[in-house]
Amino acid sequence: MNMKRRFFFGLLTPGRIIFILILIYIALLTVPYLRHKKVSENFQNDFSQREFYSSQAGSERIAYINDNTDALLYRLQIIQQAEQEIILSTFDFNADKGGKDVMAALMSAADRGVKVRVIIDGFSGFLDVKGKGTQWFQALASHENISLRIYNPLTPLKPWKMQARLHDKYLIIDHQMFLLGGRNTTNLFLGDYSKSKNIDREIFVYETEDNKDSSLYQLRAYFEKIWALKDSRDFTCKKFSDEIQECVSSLEKRYLKLQETYPEAYTDWDFHKLTFETNKISLLCNPLEAENKEPWMWYSIHQLMLQGKETLIYTPYIICGKEMYRDLTELKENNIPLEIITNDVASGANPWGCTDYLNQKEKIWKTGAKVYEFMGGHSCHTKAVLIDDRMSIVGSYNLDMRSTYQDTELMLAIDSKELNSMIRKEAETDKTYSKTIGPDGNYIQGENYVPKKLSTGKKIFYWTLRVLTVPLRKFL
Repeated sequence: MNMKRRFFFGLLTPGRIIFILILIYIALLTVPYLRHKKVSENFQNDFSQREFYSSQAGSERIAYINDNTDALLYRLQIIQQAEQEIILSTFDFNADKGGKDVMAALMSAADRGVKVRVIIDGFSGFLDVKGKGTQWFQALASHENISLRIYNPLTPLKPWKMQARLHDKYLIIDHQMFLLGGRNTTNLFLGDYSKSKNIDREIFVYETEDNKDSSLYQLRAYFEKIWALKDSRDFTCKKFSDEIQECVSSLEKRYLKLQETYPEAYTDWDFHKLTFETNKISLLCNPLEAENKEPWMWYSIHQLMLQGKETLIYTPYIICGKEMYRDLTELKENNIPLEIITNDVASGANPWGCTDYLNQKEKIWKTGAKVYEFMGGHSCHTKAVLIDDRMSIVGSYNLDMRSTYQDTELMLAIDSKELNSMIRKEAETDKTYSKTIGPDGNYIQGENYVPKKLSTGKKIFYWTLRVLTVPLRKFL
């Protein structure tokens, strides 16, 4: 061995080899998502042909659900209504009280002969379905009428796929009705089981005709594509052990208890009276595959905002890239006022998003957006866009780069003055619990805003995150 080779191999100590391998792994995890894709001409052309407004009432009626207990009651009621098929898609599914309530209802429906299909994101699949709550999900999957799949399971051997997540949240009942919004299947969003909860909004859609152009048909077609992807893997109960049998029995008993605890969910509901008419409902989505995505959702929302005269955005946090900053600035250049309601840093549930706002808030303000930093009783998880007095866009999309380029996302674009008015009234109330920057650069506090002081420990934690978020902000 000559001197050069001996010198080279002498540098490759075990510690250095491990360090190099770590760098290679980080590169495989992040590099595929560093370059933001642009929307193709084909998508732009297809979008330009879509109609989002109508001059007359359509066949789909809606209810607006802004309460966690109501959200649970609706789920229990419509699952009981199912006669043929139930479809559930969720980012997070915990085997906590709210999650088990839904499991028990699904199991009871399956006992009646209803076919149930559930798809869960791979992150929750790793932590819950295959992790701490696995016996409950195996009990669910053990039923002959229940099929469970995990979208893009976490695979350390394929780090380039680990960034792409299934962020959709919806529940479809037959060809009749569905729920869609930002609620996960956990205590944070369903029922009143925990002091910690998230404020969220979602839409219940009731189809009055067999309309092939309806959002219900659009959503079912979307699900079938997700379900058929090679990235969607079956989760099965491999062994029906005594522990699994105990879980099945527990869910059966829980369902009987649910009927006692929530009797209102098991009465006859008049869905026509509970809902109001809409002119048109359209489904907006991102690409489905687990990979770096074209920003279909953000493009669609931005184009609709440009068609309006004023816009208000609800988002739990804001993490914009340069393209998104440019698009927000374009609203100001077109004299379209923009207001954003997001969580105050002291109340936000996502520390990464909150600390990125501390780093980026001046850039956000420079786009012309008037930002209201909300400090309510609970963290706000709502994702909605209001355009003028007719268009309301509600669903799972956050104003961040992950929702724009990495995750699957769903929003309903709803042409309805009544819905728009309902959400705007809530927004006006939420502004009173917020602070915003005035013309002189100082904060103006709403009449109901009560500051929350951060502890010394949390200040240090946030300061540390402010440093860490700089190189990682594309992946938060």
